[in-house]
Order: sequence, then C-alpha cells, then structure tokens
Amino acid sequence: MDYLSSDIPYLFNCVVRSWSARGDRRDNTFKGTVTGDNGWKNVSERLFGKGTLRITVMTGDKPRQSDTACVCLTLSVDGYKALEQKLEARFNHDFSRGQTDTFDVPNVQLPSEVDSIEISKCRPGDEVDWYIDIVKVQNMKTESSREFPVFRRLGSNEVVVIHNYDTYLPNDEFYNKLPKMLEQRQRELETAKRDYEYEYKDELPVMVKELPDKEKFSFLYEMFLGLNLGKFILLTSAFEHTDWGQTIEGVMDIFKYLHLKPPSDLERWRSDEKFGLQRLLGVNSNVIRRVKDMAQLQKLNVHENDVLLTSEDLTVMEAFNENRLFIVDHSIIQGCPTSERVILCSPIALFVRNEDDKIMPVAIQLFQNKTDDNPVFYPDDDEITWQLAKIWFNNADAQVHQSIFHLGYTHLIMEGFAVAAHRHLSTSHPIFKLLAPHFIYLMAINKGGMSLLLAEGKALDKVMSSGAAGGKYLIARYKTKWRLNIEGTLPADLEARGVGKEVIPIYPFRDDAMLTYDVIKRYVHHYVDLYYKDEDVLKGDEEIQNWRSDMTRPESQGGLGIFGVPGENDRFQTKEDLAIVLTSIIYTCSVGHAAVNFKQYDEYAFPLNYPSKLKGKPPTDKTRRYVRDILSILPPKPTHHTLLEVAGILSSRGTNSLGHFEVDYIHDPAAVELVKTFRKELETVSKTIKERNKQRPQELQYDYLDPQSIPNSISI
Repeated sequence: MDYLSSDIPYLFNCVVRSWSARGDRRDNTFKGTVTGDNGWKNVSERLFGKGTLRITVMTGDKPRQSDTACVCLTLSVDGYKALEQKLEARFNHDFSRGQTDTFDVPNVQLPSEVDSIEISKCRPGDEVDWYIDIVKVQNMKTESSREFPVFRRLGSNEVVVIHNYDTYLPNDEFYNKLPKMLEQRQRELETAKRDYEYEYKDELPVMVKELPDKEKFSFLYEMFLGLNLGKFILLTSAFEHTDWGQTIEGVMDIFKYLHLKPPSDLERWRSDEKFGLQRLLGVNSNVIRRVKDMAQLQKLNVHENDVLLTSEDLTVMEAFNENRLFIVDHSIIQGCPTSERVILCSPIALFVRNEDDKIMPVAIQLFQNKTDDNPVFYPDDDEITWQLAKIWFNNADAQVHQSIFHLGYTHLIMEGFAVAAHRHLSTSHPIFKLLAPHFIYLMAINKGGMSLLLAEGKALDKVMSSGAAGGKYLIARYKTKWRLNIEGTLPADLEARGVGKEVIPIYPFRDDAMLTYDVIKRYVHHYVDLYYKDEDVLKGDEEIQNWRSDMTRPESQGGLGIFGVPGENDRFQTKEDLAIVLTSIIYTCSVGHAAVNFKQYDEYAFPLNYPSKLKGKPPTDKTRRYVRDILSILPPKPTHHTLLEVAGILSSRGTNSLGHFEVDYIHDPAAVELVKTFRKELETVSKTIKERNKQRPQELQYDYLDPQSIPNSISI
C-alpha cells in the first residue's frame, strides 16, 4: 500500500483543507436577523411592509474562497437602475464557501420584474477571489422571483453584469443593444484561455496544464472520496501477509477475512458460458465484433474446415457464413511494456453464437504469431489448461479495459473536450450550460488519477500487468484509432462491430445503453433546435466554431487532434454535426463511463474471474495441468489487496444520477422544460431496465446502466 502513503494526501488533505477553508452552510439575513424559511414571509412583512425584496446569494463551494466580503448589488428594470444595495451582515461571515446568504431590503417599489443585475466586491483591499453561483431576487409584494445564474469568479475591482437567464449566443441581437456586454464576454474568454491551458504529455490525450480552482472538488465530494479511500485502506490492511493457501476455496476466503462483500459470482471463471457473457455485460463489453471478413482470422492458427462447436458439428466457415462467428483481437497489446518480470499476452479469441443464442468461446490463441509454442486452445483440451488460457486472455483484456476504454477513452479524452469548451465557450453560451453538468469534477479526478494511478511506482505499476508505462503505451496507441463518430458514437460503434440484435439477440450492455443513448440524443436535438433556428445561425457562432476548430487541429498546432469529428473545414456545417458531438460527449461522460467503471469491483475483486496481474508463464503447449498451476500464477496477496482498494473506490458513487445535476446551469425557462422532459424520459428508461432485470435470469442481471445509477459526469 505504499503507493497510497505518499499520495493519499492529495485526497485526504483536500478534506483537511476544506474544514478550515469552508464557512458554515447557513442563511445570513440582512441586518443580522437570522431565521428559517418557515414564517419568514410574515416576519418580513411585519417588519418592513409589503415592498420588501428578499435577495439570496449562493456562493460556490470552491477552494480558496473569500471568508468575508461586502457585496455591491445593482438591480435594473427595463434598462434602468432600480436599486443599488450593499449586502453586508454585521456579525456573520458572509459569502463563505458553499454558503447561502439571505438579505431583506425594505420598502422597495419596482415598476416591474428585475431583468438584470450588476454585482461586485465593494470592500477595498479584498484580494481573495469570490466564486458566486446564483443571485435570487424575490419581490414579496408580487410574490414573483427571478434567479440570475452567475457561475463566475469575481476578483477585486471587477463588475459582473447578468441579464435575464444569461443564455445568449455570441451572435445574438442582444449584443447589438448592449455592446459592453459583448466586451465582458470576450474578456472572460481571454481569462479562461489563461486559466485553461492545454498540456501535451506522454502522447496522451490533451489535458489541462494546471487545475483551475473552479474545477476542484467541493467540500462534500472531498469528504466522500476521503471516507471511501479510508474505508478500503482500513479493511485491506490487516491481512497483507497471509498466503492464498492450496485450494481455490482458500482464495475465496479473502472476502470473509476482510469483511468485504464478495462479487456476485465466484464461480464464473469455470464456465464457458459466463466467459462469453463477460464480453456482453462485463466492464469491457465494447470490444467483441462479428467476423465480417475471413482475413480477420489470418493470424489465428485455425482452418476454415475446423469444427468449432462440436455439439452442432459447426465449422469455422459455416459459422462465418451464418453470421455466428465473433472475434476479440488484442493485437494492440503486442509490444506493450509490462511491470518488471511480468509476461503479458496479446491474445486472439473466437466466439460462436450457439443454437441457444449464447456466445461461447471456441478458440483462444494467446499471442499474435503462428508458432509451435503458441497453440490454439479449445474447450475440449485438458480442463485446467483451457481454464488457464481463459485466465490469461482475461488478464490481457483487463489491460485493454483499464488503460484504453476506462482511463484513456472516457476520462482523458473527455477532458480535452472540456478544456476546449472552457477556452472557447462563454459561461453565457447555451452549449456551455448544456455540457457543464457533465464536466463537473472531471479535471480534478483526472489529476488525482494521474498521480495515484499512472505515476511511476503507483497503483497501476502494482496491480496491472502492463504497469504505468504500459498503460500510457496502450492509451497512446489507441489515440489514432478512436474516432468520435464511430468509437465515440454508440450506434455507429455497434454497427462497425457488426453486433446488432439480429446477430447477438442477448446483449445487456448494448440494449440498456441504447435506451439512454436515444434519450440523450433527443434531448440534445431539441436543445440545439431551441438556440439555432437554422444552419446560418450555427455558422455565425464563432465561439462554437472555435471550439470545433480546436477539436481536429493537430496537437502539433495547438489542438486536440481528434479524429472523426463531423463537419468540414474545421467547422460545423449543420446542426446535426453539432448534435452528434454533444450526444457523444454527454453519453461518454455518463453512460459510457458507467459501463466501464462501476462494475469494476464485481469483475476484478476475485482474481480468477478477471485478473489484473499474473505472474509466471502462460501455457505454451497442451500438457495436462492441475489446480496448483492456477494458484501459482496469482499475484501476491498484498498486490491483490491493493487492487481491492482501487476497484472498491472506483466502483463507488458520490454524485447525483443522470439528469439531476449537481449544479443547475440551465435557467432559461424553455430549456428548463427540456430538462424536465429529459428527466421524465430517463425515469421511463429506469423503469424499463428494472423490469428487464426482473425477467432476466441471474447470470444476465445488469443494473449498471439504470439511469438512477448513472452519474452525470466522470467524477470517480
């Protein structure tokens, strides 16, 4: 566990710092009066009369937040200043981190509803920036209210002006009337470009150079991470020096000794049927593909007339002709660096859909080249030898899962899109408001991940065969293969892999993921249509086009270097182009990440089911083998304890479910209605998946993509 001893401070110190930096979460009221919401209306009317305005200021839960501040607020109606008010309680610390402050201003008569605010810090010498979320203005006479979404960090001598719901395209006619507002918008983007610099490192996807304060964890989320980390450290520290014993049952005893809940099935490693199911509902369920061309088998030492499924006397060619032949080819692993003295296979496996529509493994070759010491293993070989072939295959599959499909192409690839969005999309941009809930904590968790997982000598070096260097190698190799419009777009990926319902009738990941993908797609299309009445409006939006331009600009020229982004000449040409990108991002940050992340403990916790690291050598012939040969390749017990810590933490959830955002950036009433519809449709999907799981047999249970279990963002 020494990987934690030096870098736990990143998470635990976050918690410690928060206790001292964070103010109490309470309501402060103007002139020092403190009261709850119940009965407040009657109290204010008795004290101040019916003309009272209640002003509520919600300070963001961000680090390095000012503990005290005096705020100057100007309210405007129809372009005219209606009220200038200093907000400052006498005995309370106002506007502290994560705090809501309420002020009542008596005897205010407004001609109509407030439509804009100006807000600034009015205490000289206050050098600490102040991050503000929302200002709410309630007219107690008319019982009307308006929320002004700010979501900006305010420094000394700065004034922020917010109009209505602060949702405008940069080419909106609104700016023709208020050119100073456009200047404010442009200044904020210039600041964002300084705060969000691109970092190009180790041939990984583009990340942020320095983590801005506004991207750091909230106090409550720091607590969640710290408590979960501490829980697994305590649970797995007591038995580090016990051995596995001489039987498989001795391996199973680890959960009893550590008082941990065991995975759902400790026997799946023995079953060929469940081995096939791992391709359809495991953590790496997006790699299996139908064999569309016999050339895909040229590296595999099989002949077209070989019988693959003895129960049906089915040959390779017959399975191919009937669209029943599938392959997983991990050629990308060939040449991958590994942890010291560790062998890592680069296997090829064939699967056949049998007459019961089950996907069954029928052949495994552990390395890419046809050689005498690289045989093809079959189910009718020696039982333990066949089990060993499956275990070594799964070990390789785990490297692809962890480095490529989890860390590389959800966490890291999405960070580039998020950094570019902050650089080019104003906080006022409707597309920024759409995406912001799905980027929350992404950069912060990636910073922790890079230091705790990918740094030399840290977690991946200890628990994965590929180690940190191999993980970076795999991520870098896949970068030229990942295309937003194929691998990043679920329906296109399924089509490219040839795994539609007609060829794999039972595929829980595909079927559940598509339900939510379609809901996200409808939500995005309606949202895009709301703000872009036609393609000309889109083409004239320079912020969105600059964001698009950075996506495909090569890294050597200061871009993200992403392939497969819809559009031409580095620009979106149609609303559909934009919708594809937005759907891909929201899906990947929510459903896509959930699919590869939250089942990790269930898959990895028992080392024979899905081993992250093995020792010794894979079989090179078909000699009869024994249980002791399986036990001999398991990693040392302390290594597996470390894996339990990592998998347990990564499988935990601490944020809201999809559609119920941690921060509501969207306040425009028309867009709010779209969010409500989005939530209702997700509720319908949730009910459908719950009903599916009632009907599914135990081995097909899959609740990881129930929208109630899917976070909005990649936050763990």
